[in-house]
Amino acid sequence: MSERQIAREKAAAVTQQEAEDIRQLQEFEGFKNFSEEDLKRIVKASHRTSTSGPWPLIREQTVSDACYILLSGEAGVFVGQDKIATVKSGEVIGESALKKGKLRGATVTTTGRAEVLHIDRDDLHRLLEDVPAMRQLIDDTVARRTPGSNEG
Repeated sequence: MSERQIAREKAAAVTQQEAEDIRQLQEFEGFKNFSEEDLKRIVKASHRTSTSGPWPLIREQTVSDACYILLSGEAGVFVGQDKIATVKSGEVIGESALKKGKLRGATVTTTGRAEVLHIDRDDLHRLLEDVPAMRQLIDDTVARRTPGSNEG
């Protein structure tokens, strides 16, 4: 097989995976108001990662450099050794510290098999400017997770 054929097959596989990620995002409540073009931008700005077991996405008291969208599986949220929450598929993780420019306030670890979209800080900032629905989702998520907010 020629290098050109290999490159074409690889590009086709990437395109197929991106289409699957878009379809998966469309199933989540938080992404229902996103246009297909918005979802395509998110997927293209992301790096897809799969885990086969527990894996720390975020470590407490570290610099915030990325956020994640949990496509499948779930993750535990820990402050010290105490589990304070569980994050389900379709949720954004790590957005609060990025938005506020603070150190991570918790460790977030997948509980088993999981698939995530990893969005670097610079890519997230571009998405927040270019995709108003993403900005709204992040604002809503931060408000919901901030102690003392009306939503919990």
